[in-house]
Amino acid sequence: MMMRSLLNTLYRWQQQCRRWLLPVLSIVLMTQLIVFPAHATGVYQMTKPAPGNWVIDKAEVLSRVNEGAISSSLDKLAKKTGTEIHFVIIRRLDYGETIETFTNALFEKWFPTPEEQANQVLLALDNLTNDAAIRTGDEVKSLLTDEIARSVAQETVLLPLREGEKYNQAFRGASDRLVAVLT
Repeated sequence: MMMRSLLNTLYRWQQQCRRWLLPVLSIVLMTQLIVFPAHATGVYQMTKPAPGNWVIDKAEVLSRVNEGAISSSLDKLAKKTGTEIHFVIIRRLDYGETIETFTNALFEKWFPTPEEQANQVLLALDNLTNDAAIRTGDEVKSLLTDEIARSVAQETVLLPLREGEKYNQAFRGASDRLVAVLT
């Protein structure tokens, strides 16, 4: 008699579990399939870097050694010439945003006046699409023409990425080339 009671209890418990298991599993699976836009980066999320912070790697694609070497090189350039170069790497853009509109809006946000923009260079990369854009200030354009700047963004950065996502090589090459042109 006791065994039968125990078996009935187990059977009822099993029926209850089956009734709740399907909805719970459905909810869990649906939440895993939804892509939330919180992983995208917008201009409003990017705060102006502290002085001496030349590389912002939100996508975490650069090695620490390479990031340090690039920052050191860009810091020396800033001290020697007054020209500041900033690299920004993000995982993905907000919906409807292009890398060009992101770069221009970020440049305007970080350097709102023509005086602040004059000696600035901003190179940005969206690593989801591996698309890059560059924006330069007016004083920099005498050495770094729009044609050279476009070449740095579209060739120096993007060629190593097309050959196998070589982010360290791409940004080290861009840094070396920009420093060479601006000194």
